[in-house]
Amino acid sequence: TIQLVPLQAQAMTKIIYVCQAGSCRDAGSEAVLSEIEELAKGLGQCSVRESGCLGACAQAPNAIVQGGRRETLHVRLKDVKTTAAVVQEATGKAPCLDDPALVGRLTHIRQMRVRQQAQRVFKWSTAMVGLAEQVEQATGAKRRKLQLEHAQLLTAAGDWEAALAVMQQLRSSNTRDEQFSIEFARLLGKLGRVAEIDAVEEELALHLNQNSAASTRIASALRSCKQQNPSDIVDGQPRIENYCLWQLQGVTQVSKHSAIFHLVCRDKKRGTPHPRGRGKHPEPKTWHTTMLAQIGKNNEGPLPWIERDYTPVSSAKDWESGKCDILIKVYANGLATSWLSQQPIGCRVWLSQPVKTLEVPGLVPDGPSFRPASVLLVLAGTGIVAAPQVLQHRDPIQKLGFGTPSWDQLHVPIDLVFSCRQDDVLMVETMISWCTDQNKGLRRCIVLLTEPENLTSVPFPSTKQADDLINDLAALPNARVLPSRLSRELLVDTFSTMPMPCRIVVSGPASFNAAVKDMLDQCSVSREAVTILSA
Repeated sequence: TIQLVPLQAQAMTKIIYVCQAGSCRDAGSEAVLSEIEELAKGLGQCSVRESGCLGACAQAPNAIVQGGRRETLHVRLKDVKTTAAVVQEATGKAPCLDDPALVGRLTHIRQMRVRQQAQRVFKWSTAMVGLAEQVEQATGAKRRKLQLEHAQLLTAAGDWEAALAVMQQLRSSNTRDEQFSIEFARLLGKLGRVAEIDAVEEELALHLNQNSAASTRIASALRSCKQQNPSDIVDGQPRIENYCLWQLQGVTQVSKHSAIFHLVCRDKKRGTPHPRGRGKHPEPKTWHTTMLAQIGKNNEGPLPWIERDYTPVSSAKDWESGKCDILIKVYANGLATSWLSQQPIGCRVWLSQPVKTLEVPGLVPDGPSFRPASVLLVLAGTGIVAAPQVLQHRDPIQKLGFGTPSWDQLHVPIDLVFSCRQDDVLMVETMISWCTDQNKGLRRCIVLLTEPENLTSVPFPSTKQADDLINDLAALPNARVLPSRLSRELLVDTFSTMPMPCRIVVSGPASFNAAVKDMLDQCSVSREAVTILSA
């Protein structure tokens, strides 16, 4: 555990804040909250609440126990034993874990919640982590249910043969199940095995009155299964559900460490960040996409890829026209970034349909929020990608492709504090345009240049630093460029000029996010005012 001591005092009754943001939610924080609530029952005075990001995204899921002026951060709450330790600190009593049924039930709920969250954001490999082992350990109806779920996930991931193998194991006990039989036939149809669909129809006919409405309905459903959908196959391979293949059109090197990858796609199944039409109004939001880096066998999941979220620097309107620009820093030990940087121009990359990051104008992941009178962006490194999507809502017709109500357009003062290394300065030309047009851009901008990384090799050694552009930015009346790290004093000074209530959006590496959160805690800034994103 890590000890944090904020200035803001609290009542003596201890409060457990369970993070429900990004990485923690993906790691099962909804179940962690339920576990803590159940384990804390009857053990003493203790309040359990949801929380925004606690700044420890790399150690998800996590929670804070707050009592008086002291906070204790608990990280990697991966099982019931670790959540019990949180409850023990808050109540002074150890929850009883001697009941195997209780532990088993809570563990099952957590596994289910992790899978559900992964499925909501199209992360099929993450959803299947540990599922095969859970099937082996289960029995009876629970085993059959898990097997069916496993088959459905394999189908979504485009591994139709593996899905069929699981379905065939289930078939012997489900020959009379109409819904299962139709799903089985649909999978056979994807694989072009029409003769086997006829066999399924014959088996069902033995148990149904051929003149009944059910028989007619099932016969119609099975006939549709025999007709292969051309869109199920993409470039000769099964489509991964909610994904499209994008072609890498070019790479623009912007520093010695980072580049913008330009991708194009004509597949209409790519979706849109803002679904609308037929009476549906678009929901203002910021958004991201998930890239599948096909690195082969790996430790992150059972499928031959790893899943990484990226926020495009191009607009929602660009996405709808089939264009996507992604700013990525290439790390020597980064599995996904190293893989992408080695791909040739013209190769195809799987990108998911857009997924919501933050609601606008509240700039929170989910739920109710105040309407900000100003926005302070505190960003570092490739966390700068959060800025374009926020600012695009100031010019929705040009950037989003549709109009939005004026109260959702973030026509409030927006300031930017951006920290980056001297050899990895990003989006300087764009920041100049933001500072030049304050109505659609920034009121003020502070760029903090820190010392360069001490590396023996870099991915783009021939890229020149943007010194001239940095000087142009520094010359603007509403911009400053400082050779320093972010300090509490600078953060306090900037925050003090923001109209209230102010939404603070923090995005950068985990260490940066944690440091900013600590500074804000020390300044008694309300947690409800802060949104933290991992970069």
